Amino acid sequence: MADHKKTPTEPAEPTSAASDPLEAQPVKNTADLDDISLAQALLDVDVANARVIDLTKRLTTLTKELRQTTSDLQKAKLRNRKIAAELDQIKGSRAFRSASAAQRVLGAARSRLSR
Repeated sequence: MADHKKTPTEPAEPTSAASDPLEAQPVKNTADLDDISLAQALLDVDVANARVIDLTKRLTTLTKELRQTTSDLQKAKLRNRKIAAELDQIKGSRAFRSASAAQRVLGAARSRLSR
């Protein structure tokens, strides 16, 4: 099935030393490689956790900012509706209509005088 690694305590299989001298030597430091792989995996997990924590903080901050902005927008829309209603009330008043009529008459009189 799977080839087992040779540790320093296991002897290498006998092969012809003449074919390849590296194959004749036992595999060394596999325990060290396993330790290094484990240490690297733990470091990778730490980095991934740090990224998750950072992204969560950013997401939380942006969510708060979005809620505040949405609240400010709703307040501005409400103020706008109040001001628009007030403007409509002013434009509908008799005083405004009279002033508008007076301004039109005054503008017409100025244009006649300037001819």
